[in-house]
Amino acid sequence: MQTKFYFLFIFFISFTTIFAQDFRGGVLGGLAASEISGDRLQGPNKAGLYLGAFVNRYITPRSSFQMELDFIQKGSRENPDSVNNYESYLLRLNYIELPVHYRYDFHERGTLEAGLSLGVLIHSYEEANGYEWVSGPEFQRTDLSFNIGAFYTIMERLRINVRYSNSILAVRPHSQGQTYRWNKGQYNEVLSFVLFYEL
Repeated sequence: MQTKFYFLFIFFISFTTIFAQDFRGGVLGGLAASEISGDRLQGPNKAGLYLGAFVNRYITPRSSFQMELDFIQKGSRENPDSVNNYESYLLRLNYIELPVHYRYDFHERGTLEAGLSLGVLIHSYEEANGYEWVSGPEFQRTDLSFNIGAFYTIMERLRINVRYSNSILAVRPHSQGQTYRWNKGQYNEVLSFVLFYEL
């Protein structure tokens, strides 16, 4: 796990060094609303932090590539109520993630983005009704996701981003190991709201 994290960090630093004269960069922070597809809970009900740094480089007047190094809290939550007989469930999955996106400026204030991200799981915790509990096999240490999103420029150097992310590969098999067509297990699903500040 540490080797994968160091690889992501070195790759990020190398990218910023290679394009040091042409890149723009900054910091980002916001919230992620997440769920685990395939755990039979309705969501997204789990809120988490979304923090990191980014660099980007324009290849045409409207097209650019952006790379980030992010810390993201994903998972799932079910709060107790009369519908579920006052049972609770909490799953915390903390990732270090490296997204690489293509961006297109369709308006002077608006930008669309799409790309992939590779995440490394650095911590996981699962509980039911207030007690630590494991509902299935171990989670995969890596998470490959597809991302789409949009930026809106609030003011110079400050932009807000809304992004949807979904795992391409299952992050954990179903508890009984069953599969059906494309459903190979449980998948991270995240809707994030993040502010990007260019330094």
